[in-house]
Amino acid sequence: MGNVAVAAPMRSIHGVVLAAGTKRPIEGATVMTPSGDIAATDLDGYFQLDVPATEHDLSVEAVGYASHAARIMGDSIRIELAPTEDKGETIEIQGKAPEQTKSLSYTLTQDEIRILPGAGNDALRAAQALPGVGRIPYGFGGLVLRGTSPRDTSIYIDGIEVPMAFHFGGMTSFYPSSMLSDLTLTAGGFDASYGRAQGGLVTLTTREPRTDKWRVGGSAGLLDSSLTAEGPVAGGGLMIGLRGSYFAPIVDPFVADDIPLPTYWDGQIRGSFGDPAKLGRVNPMVFFSRDHVANHLTGLPGHESGISINSLFIRAAAPYLKTWGPLTLHIVPWVGMNKLSFSSTSDGQSETFTRPFYPGGLRADLTRDTSWGHLRGGLDAESGYLSQTQVGDVGRSVGPAHTNGSATTTWTDLAFWGEGRLKLDGERFAIKPGLRVERYGLTGEVVVDPRVNIHEQLTDTLTLRESLGRFHQPPTPGDVDPVDGNPNLKSSYIDQASIGIDREPQDGWVTSLTGFYNSGHNLGVSMPTPGQIDSSQPSMGGLGPTFELLLEKQLGFATFRENVGRMRSYGAELMVKRHVGRWFGLASYTWSKSQRTDAPTSDVGSMLSWHPFELDQRHNLNLAGSVELGAWRLGARMQLVSGNPYSPSIRTGDTVTQVPFGGTLPMFFQLDLRADRRWSLPWGALNLYLDIQNVTNRRNVEGREFTYDADHPLGYDKDIPGLPLVPFVGLEFIPR
Repeated sequence: MGNVAVAAPMRSIHGVVLAAGTKRPIEGATVMTPSGDIAATDLDGYFQLDVPATEHDLSVEAVGYASHAARIMGDSIRIELAPTEDKGETIEIQGKAPEQTKSLSYTLTQDEIRILPGAGNDALRAAQALPGVGRIPYGFGGLVLRGTSPRDTSIYIDGIEVPMAFHFGGMTSFYPSSMLSDLTLTAGGFDASYGRAQGGLVTLTTREPRTDKWRVGGSAGLLDSSLTAEGPVAGGGLMIGLRGSYFAPIVDPFVADDIPLPTYWDGQIRGSFGDPAKLGRVNPMVFFSRDHVANHLTGLPGHESGISINSLFIRAAAPYLKTWGPLTLHIVPWVGMNKLSFSSTSDGQSETFTRPFYPGGLRADLTRDTSWGHLRGGLDAESGYLSQTQVGDVGRSVGPAHTNGSATTTWTDLAFWGEGRLKLDGERFAIKPGLRVERYGLTGEVVVDPRVNIHEQLTDTLTLRESLGRFHQPPTPGDVDPVDGNPNLKSSYIDQASIGIDREPQDGWVTSLTGFYNSGHNLGVSMPTPGQIDSSQPSMGGLGPTFELLLEKQLGFATFRENVGRMRSYGAELMVKRHVGRWFGLASYTWSKSQRTDAPTSDVGSMLSWHPFELDQRHNLNLAGSVELGAWRLGARMQLVSGNPYSPSIRTGDTVTQVPFGGTLPMFFQLDLRADRRWSLPWGALNLYLDIQNVTNRRNVEGREFTYDADHPLGYDKDIPGLPLVPFVGLEFIPR
């Protein structure tokens, strides 16, 4: 009988690759067997490899570290690489993402999000350290980009629009950063594929679930806890997350009675099935976010008043991706529900308010790459149903819950858009014109938004970027309510222009400088309802109106507005970042000025017709840095931000009046400290972090309101203090 070759049995090994001395995980290290089987380490330094049972050796390579030979002694292995000091010949393979010819957007890597002090391991909180992003009182959430209102910025996750980026209170974003692959913040000048936003754009992309085996991880912290699981299902993968907060009962003893405090829940399920290059890949997903905000007077015996807010939104979608060589098709159908309700109690009587909203949409785009650039186009449809307002009273004689007379509203917005990118002289010059044509169902308008982006490669490292475009935004459904709103209200728009220069990352340095100018027209301004007594007051700003700005897209309030407002904002943004070895540093600075007019005037060019936007911040400086010290990483972050404008009170005889935006609150200062300690274990890793915000316990002034007390019988403007020291303490469980 002839010889029969029998394949050697295989075994699965797993391990972690760390930097010697610091125990820092090494991402992207190459692990190889003598027979050529190969694996690469992930973000946390872990790898898995199937090897013949007869092989017992591994070779490990990583950029910046000496080559290492390891012996396989079991199914689990720990490898430490020493930094190389070799200055001899080095062969590097470098790659660069294709130039997209777009306005500058700011990014932070996953590593940088994890180590940025004051971010609490959250991608969107980390984004608030970037240029162009304004600060909101109490860090309450929302994004103020280049002096525009929070309602002017749209947030998308995998092409699905969501009503808010943060949980109430701004403690964390609604989607765990561990389940995201990247975040892109574009403060202005985004392309024609997105619309219905006249400010900026935040796009989040979820990562693909791992499909080799099931993993369970999570975190346990002082303010919230989370649990995640991911693994193979039906030839694809599934990722599940759940997170809950207990922030309010912990912070409650340390703040004033009237400070609203948040608690929240969120959950996520995301699948991945198929191959884009074959039949296509589909990513079915469902996620929700629930928030509760209340001052601690609410519901307590002996207290006469209190207020609480409850918010819930749910989204379900099935994004689909298919490629045919240079042709790419992307389709995102989605549906959802938003529900926000209020409850207030005063003198033993309570009122409730709620108005559910049911949105849905379809985004589709087709891209054809060519040797000279690309052609791209698609459609963007979104529909919605806004139910009647539900108002309830308890403790009064009016009986059970009833509607207040506002009508239901149904609409569909439909847009078609296209763009072409033409590059000349290689990639040294390119222009990308785009056009978006859209019909708004709420107003019956057809709007046209032309946009163009240009880039010039000045040198091998310096790129000049220009963008110019028009960005329309429809009114909210409540604003065109036929009963309490203005059905004749139309859309508003902002013309945006920017010019900037950025330097290719070299030696760990990333630098950019950008100037911008925005001019807005036809903004909807609250006015007295026709036929009613004019009791309206000029815009005075303050914490109440500021929080309304954050929530007006979600509330569904019916408000009578007219298209008489204008805005203008301009400024400059600077960023310097360096991340090399054990050192990380970030400096971002924004100088800006943002103004509004709230009614037509005979002299619109006069400065007297303009007033500061209530979130106008002339100077915004963030300095952050951290360093590895043995098994620890220590860091700090400083924020220095101009105080918001406010309307001081003056007394004339027995009359108290406010000077509209006649004053500015004191400068905001905050110092955050962070310490991390990581233990690498065969099954995974533990990371203990302490992220202390406002470590000096500085009582920043977030607002002022006129009040009386025993020491001031004639009344005075009382400071409303900000949050005290807030510790984020947690232990992360990171599976291999």
